[in-house]
Amino acid sequence: MDIKGKTAVVTGGAAGIGAAIAEEIVNRGGKVVIVDIDIDDAQSLAQRLGDNASAMVCDVSTGANIDAMADQVWTNTGGVDIVFANAGAGATGPLLDVGEDLFDFVFTLNVKSVWLTCKAFANRMIQEDRQGYLCVTGSEHSLGLQHAGSGLYTGTKHAVLGMADVLRRELPDTIGISVLCPGLTSTRFAEGRRHSRLPPDPPQMEAFAKAVMAKGMPAADVAKATLDAIAREDFFIVTHANARAAAEKRWQEIDAAFAHQAPPEGDVDKYDVTRVIGEVSNEFK
Repeated sequence: MDIKGKTAVVTGGAAGIGAAIAEEIVNRGGKVVIVDIDIDDAQSLAQRLGDNASAMVCDVSTGANIDAMADQVWTNTGGVDIVFANAGAGATGPLLDVGEDLFDFVFTLNVKSVWLTCKAFANRMIQEDRQGYLCVTGSEHSLGLQHAGSGLYTGTKHAVLGMADVLRRELPDTIGISVLCPGLTSTRFAEGRRHSRLPPDPPQMEAFAKAVMAKGMPAADVAKATLDAIAREDFFIVTHANARAAAEKRWQEIDAAFAHQAPPEGDVDKYDVTRVIGEVSNEFK
């Protein structure tokens, strides 16, 4: 879907990749609603981008907040064409040391809010028979292991990819979907656990994280690649060539496991769940 003349919503849109996407939308002739928990940052960005940008505050951790935001956006704009479910947070540290509260918070923000955002806007598109597009923000971590110490974050980004993969089969033909899987990007993602309820990192660890993030790809480059891929309606949006190695390593392990443990012998379709569901469905007609 081409963004020109379209209206878009970007959650987590006041900083980082979200802000870069918002700017690229305006640069390409679209309109954008920048949704963020920090209304000051969102309004500042909207003012800089001009008349085709507006700002709205929303804590996307609850469905009630997202529904209210979607209602207001829909009323204010007359309808939305493209939704970027981009809000999220990071968390580092060994999985065995993660507390339950931290687990719940990160999965709520990175997974549940993505699902709720897609649900809120896609259902409105369907009700109005409106052609639309969804873009959910995964990560290179969605594709395979990048590094240790990122288990919680990696788990959420695997979940985002899984949901998007099913959604593209469930959505009507009038609504497309992409999953953005960026790698290391130069953003404020590591700065003071931005506007989240995550515990602060020790100063030395935070300084280290900032130094790492500073060496990432410019967010503007990620945004340009994202809008280009959506114009082609690509499902996977990959921006960093180095992430391929992790994806290939994963597939090689899977391929080897099938070769040794479940080689294609006999009636390989006997237990195929799609075939079985179709067969049983016919029996229940």
